[in-house]
Amino acid sequence: MSEQELSRVSNTTSTGKDSPQDDHLLAKLILEIQQTPEEYLPNLLQIVRLFRESVTMKPVRSQASNPTPETLEANRLAQQHKALKELTRLWIEEGDEQEQTETWEYLRQVLDEDRLSNRPLFS
Repeated sequence: MSEQELSRVSNTTSTGKDSPQDDHLLAKLILEIQQTPEEYLPNLLQIVRLFRESVTMKPVRSQASNPTPETLEANRLAQQHKALKELTRLWIEEGDEQEQTETWEYLRQVLDEDRLSNRPLFS
């Protein structure tokens, strides 16, 4: 995407509330998406959705009217955990079984090589 196209994207995506810097950031994000191979776009879309959900979810209301920083942090971590769990589930469901098997074999071999014990970590 050329600078002229980036400028056009920035102008058409602007809501009037965003700064030019925000518009340029959006144009750069669009450029990155356009450079992603087409076969990976469904996974990228899912990652973006999970990320958005993890940062925009409202924290669970506590009994107290003013939640403590610890409660807010616990809520944030719970939301991130939920998003990561969902992403992992999607990767497992959509993953290539042969590739996963090869990756596991490689990881098992590498982990067993650097052990201080003589016993293998995995049998």
